Order: sequence, then structure tokens, then C-alpha cells
Amino acid sequence: MKENKTISEKHRKFVNEREDWTDRQIQLSQVYYLRLIQDATERTRSNTSTIVWIVVIGIVISILGALVGL
Repeated sequence: MKENKTISEKHRKFVNEREDWTDRQIQLSQVYYLRLIQDATERTRSNTSTIVWIVVIGIVISILGALVGL
């Protein structure tokens, strides 16, 4: 198979470090990184939900304040 000349040094290092890995090691690595991504996504979702509630509460308080002020 012809080697691609455009492979970056980082990619070459990545491939060289993992060329002796078994299928099981590769699968476990993938599961680990998918879990890291899932955890980060869940934290982002939780933080976004908190921000939305803070904004909604602020809007409701502003509307109530405007109605009471009339």
C-alpha cells in the first residue's frame, strides 16, 4: 500500500504509538474516550440548563416588577 506523504508528524506519532495494539486495546481506548466526551457533554448540558433557568427567572421577575409598577 502506498504511504500518504501528507501525514502530519502528530498523526505519524499517533499511529506509531498504537501500531502494536490489539483490537481489544483499541476498543477499550475508544470506549474510554467516548465516555470522556459523554461526561463533558453532560456537564455542558447541565450548565446550559442552569443558565436558561437563571435567564427565565430574571425575565419573570422583570415582567412582574413592570406589572406591579403600573
